Amino acid sequence: MKKRILFITHRNPQGYRIQQYFPFLEKRGFEVELCTTESTFLQLLERVRAADVVYIQRLLLSSLKLPVMRKLAKRIVFDYDDAIMYGAKGESPTRRRKFKRMIAAADAVLAGNIFLLEEAKRHRHDALHYVPTVVDTGEYPVKVHERSVNPVMGWIGSSSTLRYIRDIKGLIASFLKAGQYSFEVVADAPPDFELTGMIFRKWEKEKEKAILLNFDIGIMPLTDDTWSRGKCGLKLIQYMALGLPSITNPVGAANEIITDGVDGFLRTKLEEWETVAKELAADPDLRRKVGKAARETVEERYSLRVWGPRVAEIIDSL
Repeated sequence: MKKRILFITHRNPQGYRIQQYFPFLEKRGFEVELCTTESTFLQLLERVRAADVVYIQRLLLSSLKLPVMRKLAKRIVFDYDDAIMYGAKGESPTRRRKFKRMIAAADAVLAGNIFLLEEAKRHRHDALHYVPTVVDTGEYPVKVHERSVNPVMGWIGSSSTLRYIRDIKGLIASFLKAGQYSFEVVADAPPDFELTGMIFRKWEKEKEKAILLNFDIGIMPLTDDTWSRGKCGLKLIQYMALGLPSITNPVGAANEIITDGVDGFLRTKLEEWETVAKELAADPDLRRKVGKAARETVEERYSLRVWGPRVAEIIDSL
């Protein structure tokens, strides 16, 4: 007999934590349905009644809607991969109350990094699962590192996170001025600042990996704040899956993902970033060595091959 699982999420579903698990759930006999907040609450409830498992991704339901959902749902999984209990602007008592209720109402909680998991532990200690954001490494070719006069340092992200690049634009500008690098930004919209020599490439899902493969070094600058600590390091994992060395700040999931000096570099001060970047630019063997270790880390700890069956098992065991 088929089991039914209903995924409920925002208008733009995040495939890395939803759609890529569908085949693993289907293999376990689940019939999968995806609904977004574009549906009315009454429409959602009709589907909730028919589902064996309701998987809520990131949504913080109100004190009016959650009890109704809980009463009708046979099982609820709550998944989150950002510091939604705080919000991008910092402390929010309203968000914290909603988050507490969501954690209490769920039959299983999936948290994207250790910081987020610890937030859930404030409210319960059972049925909590660490589930990092992962990639299908079979879809990621490995970079061939060769000597280059002008290696490409690159960053990928959404326009809402371009502020992290703005924070280090002085360093990037100095690299570009000295002719040490090309610098590429891949996003859904261009930066609101200009740097002479900076190349903007509009993000396209179908071309994403080909564009990233043009990078020689990937960067993920972060500020040490609550919102950044809630980030799950997807871009870092993407760089590493492609066999790229990367530089990031020792904040949140970056500390979980990177072993400093082995499969990437954790650096705080701009002068430390500069030192590592110069070393990587000058030494393709170093890029190749670190990139190889990075790929191995993703294969072992952040691959869909490893986590797909685990997530499906967690859900199927409810």
